[in-house]
Amino acid sequence: MSEREAAEGPPIPPAPPAGPGPGAGSAGADFAAPGPVRLDAFAPGGRVYQAARDLYVSEGHHVRPAGPLAVVEPVLPTDEAAAEVFVGRGTERREVLAVLDPAHGATGMIVASSVAGLAGIGKTALARSCAAEAVGRGWYAGGAVFVDLNGYARDPADQVMPEHVFAPMLHALGFRGRPADSPAGQAAQYHRMLADLAAEGRPVLLVLDNASSTAQISDLMPRSRAHRTLITSRHTLVTRGSRTLELGALSPAGARALVEEQLEFLSPGGTRTRQDATGTERLCRLCGHLPLALHIATALLARDPDLTPSELADELARARHKLDVLDDGERAVRAAFELSYRRLTPQQARMFRLLPVNPGPHIATDAVARLVDLPDDRAVGLIRELARAHVVERVGNGVWRQHDLMRAYAIELLGRHGDNQGAASNRLIEHYISLAADAMSALHGEGPAPSFATVEAALAWCDREHPNLQAATSMAATFGDDDGALRIQETLVAVYAHRGQTAEWEAAARMAVRFAREAKDHPGRSRALHQVMVALERGGRQDEAMEAAGVLLRFQQVVIEAASLAEHPLDCQRLLQHAVAAVAESGRLLGEREDRLLHTRRTDIARVANARHLDETFREIGPRAPRRPAGPDTEDIPGEDFWGSVPRPPRRPPEPAAEEEVPDVALEATRWAREALERLSEHSPGGAHSVAGAAPAQMAARRALSLIPEDLRPEDADDWRGVCALLARFAAARLAGGPMSRDAGRLAQRDWSWGVLPHVASTYEIVVQAYRRVNDAAAQVRLYTDLAEESFQSGAYPLAAKYRLAAAGIAEAMGDEEGQGEALSAAAHAHLLLANHEEAARFAERAFPLLTAAKRPGPAGRALTTLANARYSLNLPARALSAALGAEALTASAGDLPGRTAALLVLGLAQRATDRAKDSSASWRTALHIARTLDDPYLTPSTESFLKSVGHLRG
Repeated sequence: MSEREAAEGPPIPPAPPAGPGPGAGSAGADFAAPGPVRLDAFAPGGRVYQAARDLYVSEGHHVRPAGPLAVVEPVLPTDEAAAEVFVGRGTERREVLAVLDPAHGATGMIVASSVAGLAGIGKTALARSCAAEAVGRGWYAGGAVFVDLNGYARDPADQVMPEHVFAPMLHALGFRGRPADSPAGQAAQYHRMLADLAAEGRPVLLVLDNASSTAQISDLMPRSRAHRTLITSRHTLVTRGSRTLELGALSPAGARALVEEQLEFLSPGGTRTRQDATGTERLCRLCGHLPLALHIATALLARDPDLTPSELADELARARHKLDVLDDGERAVRAAFELSYRRLTPQQARMFRLLPVNPGPHIATDAVARLVDLPDDRAVGLIRELARAHVVERVGNGVWRQHDLMRAYAIELLGRHGDNQGAASNRLIEHYISLAADAMSALHGEGPAPSFATVEAALAWCDREHPNLQAATSMAATFGDDDGALRIQETLVAVYAHRGQTAEWEAAARMAVRFAREAKDHPGRSRALHQVMVALERGGRQDEAMEAAGVLLRFQQVVIEAASLAEHPLDCQRLLQHAVAAVAESGRLLGEREDRLLHTRRTDIARVANARHLDETFREIGPRAPRRPAGPDTEDIPGEDFWGSVPRPPRRPPEPAAEEEVPDVALEATRWAREALERLSEHSPGGAHSVAGAAPAQMAARRALSLIPEDLRPEDADDWRGVCALLARFAAARLAGGPMSRDAGRLAQRDWSWGVLPHVASTYEIVVQAYRRVNDAAAQVRLYTDLAEESFQSGAYPLAAKYRLAAAGIAEAMGDEEGQGEALSAAAHAHLLLANHEEAARFAERAFPLLTAAKRPGPAGRALTTLANARYSLNLPARALSAALGAEALTASAGDLPGRTAALLVLGLAQRATDRAKDSSASWRTALHIARTLDDPYLTPSTESFLKSVGHLRG
């Protein structure tokens, strides 16, 4: 949960009025209806909850990585692939192998075999089996690869398209060199490589699994008859030169053969299927002769030596009867799922339910152990038992996955059982962070890491876990752990840098910039900006690299300002050292083009170091080399913390800094801004926060503002940022009177809210004008947000609404949809507390799509909670119900427990107003359970008070 969200939680809804009319319940005159209540637990002075990250995984809300992931795996020969019984497809297998045989294909056409069939029919198993056999026969010297195109994802944006496959496909096939920056360039490299392999007599086999349209495969198809492509799909795809195999259910004899051979493989020496032939045939029929259902049913027989095929068929018939709404194929598979799940031990069942919490396409055994919080040896035993039960499958050495139908079933169970998904996701993210840190150590040449003895081992792990690492960063960021997301993302940056994949390097570094910004990690953001610069430089995009160097250089003002405000001298020194490195590195590219700005930054570093009495290294303009023998290589080189894994550039002689003076008028403005701070500090804490005590300081601040030109040129703005920063400190010092007044009692708080706060607001307007003149929109948004949050905490809701809307307008002009959405949602909340219900609904309706587009389910859910509250108060119960249902789902998916509590309370009101009394009681029971589990000193009693007011709890 972000600080901004923590400051203003969703309101507990007002109780309905007693008496007739929509929303009137059983509560009568004995129950005093409370007004809207703020969740003060969200206030800075109260207890702030880091939401427990309960995923509440569902098909609609499971956290997925941003964008599709292309996982290209090598096809192993049959003798090395995971052992699996594959029978009943002799004819189809011979037909596919005949096409895959390189001797076939004298026609000169592109040869492909397309396997179509419904889910669970065995398409992927047939494709994998045939591909493994073909590789085992030595047919594909150029390589054989498998990629899941995820064509039937619920969100079409998650379907893997050719542009997502080219780069990993090139890497998997052994491409030497750097993939092109654009998909078109990568496509050209891909087809050129296939042509070269064909010319060398080294054919390639491509297995394109789970395609839903020709758009996913057409650009991947080889142009040489030497290569082969094997495609699987639930639909019949027509591709040029292809041969289509429609895969149906197994024949009765084939189904029985699969059961018998699989049972012999799992439980050698058994005779049950021969002794109960009729029961076996009936069991096969109830499984719809579908391989997936048959494998599960056979695993059930193997796990229980006393269970006969007839007895299992009886259970399956009862399970199928419950699923009559499904079609025959789906009903057979789901019935098999239910029987298999019922026979799992509690620990096995818990592991099965939690596996979908892993956001990637597969999971390694060590990650499974962290997910379920068990020792590795215990987790290995459990995951192997799940594999024997055929509810997971092994896809490599110590790597597992769930069939997509099985995964959907596990997600459904996860929602029903209420497992602690938040704790599981925390453990999994920390696991990926820890191993990513070890991989970084190995890649940086810091010696053997605890988990990786060599660079090659670290790279192999990164390759295997790449889709999981990408998904984990998205998962961490979704739940507000931007620091964790940054740490994982930096490992991906290091891998791309190590391999010289500049396009991926640049994209990953830009994502790291975003995570660092959200985490407020200034050194991390500098490192990421530097990586963007070097990736562009190595990619030959010199103009863009110089532009990125300018961004890096300008950002150092933020780092230097943070150093000046750091409480501990070591923190200040660390930030200044980082700024020295960043200025030196950006100056390496910019040279004379930005001499003035480089000089300004070095001056700022020296000024802060001098003020904080740091080592003399910082006290002259520009960085000074550490003490070392004189010679040609004595230029100061940035430390390892800044460089990361990027090879260092060659040293070059330093250029003299331009000795330019800061304009005299800017120095005068700086003196006035400092005087404002000093005059404020002359008073006692109480006097400093009174209007009279702050008046002289306010006059000094206005004088400083008057000296900042209104028509500043962009290149001159940096000369005035120091003035703006001092004025911002002055405003923040004045705003600190709010928490002090709340600590001093109700009378002092009233004086603050009614008398002092409007005067403080005028101080903030001075500072906003200053930042407007230097064209810093982000700073203006921060100032208005801080002022609005204090206004909200002080009960000055009109001011809170006013300044939230001001922030929203600036964010909209910046193109910051997320910031605009958050500000509009907070403005809606303030209007709700003012009983301006139409305004509250209007702003909440504007906020919701912005927050949804920004992938912020928690804040989007809170906006819907406010909307539901407003609609209920406007006597629109049906529309309130719709909004409340959405609010509850979104806050649940984000793990926002206080937000979910508020959503459930207003959902209960809307349900009762629409004649859903039982649903209403259930919603309120859940809200009460969550509130009491949290045991918050404000949230819990407020929830209980509300439920008493509506008659759900007795007084």
